[in-house]
Amino acid sequence: MASWERKALTFISQTSEWDRRRDIRTFLSFGISLLRELAGAYMSLQLDFEDSYTARVKGATPAYLDDLIFNPGPMHQLLEKTGHRPVYWTQIPEKNAFEDLFQALSSAVIIPVRAGEINALIVLGWSDIQACDPAFREFMDIIRTRIEEICRQTQIEHTSDKVITRYTSILNTLSEALVFIGGDGNSGWVNIAAAQLLQLEHPGEYAPAVLSGAMATLIQQALNKSEIAGQAMQAFASPVSRVENMIWKMADGTLEASCLPVNGKGKLWKIIRN
Repeated sequence: MASWERKALTFISQTSEWDRRRDIRTFLSFGISLLRELAGAYMSLQLDFEDSYTARVKGATPAYLDDLIFNPGPMHQLLEKTGHRPVYWTQIPEKNAFEDLFQALSSAVIIPVRAGEINALIVLGWSDIQACDPAFREFMDIIRTRIEEICRQTQIEHTSDKVITRYTSILNTLSEALVFIGGDGNSGWVNIAAAQLLQLEHPGEYAPAVLSGAMATLIQQALNKSEIAGQAMQAFASPVSRVENMIWKMADGTLEASCLPVNGKGKLWKIIRN
């Protein structure tokens, strides 16, 4: 296997956990540092396009380059001219879009990254001439694809987390006890009212076996538990079966319970204290 192929696999391997860690800023710093080491570059940095007037250096090696500010206009012109593909300068042009950034350097690579919340350039520089042959360019394309993949995945997970948090907050304000028992054997969830009713330690996720056990304990306390057991068998007769408005007579009052199918994914119990 060629050297650049091995280095591409090394990059993919060492970033395999980052699309689950969700800390995209830390990932970029780590990824750029790893890329610099694999590519044998002297300089590496991230140029963030903060707005129409500001491109700021972050995560730079050497560190004294951090927080330098550039006019992004010439950089955008360069990217448009190259079709937003990586730019390879075996010999850095005397006049370029990066002003004095490449002083005392011979070669440079500019990699545009636009995915998720990230709109930036990854910039590498070499003191000696760097041969940008096809194998090297393929290596850089693989790295760029991997970085953008992680950025997109992180954005999807971040958005999903915000939606889940919002809906969880809404469900926890309801007075009805909501108990979801997944049909996959892995997922279960209760809101605050259900956690209190079932005497669980906290609202949120539980294994279905735990929730089924807590529900069984509650039903055993009912005065009409034999009647409830028959109705529960109807509720679980098939993934799409449902039973509504069951009356559970408890020593301290009456509960009205419904068991509803959730798109073939499990059952949702809704329990109201009358």
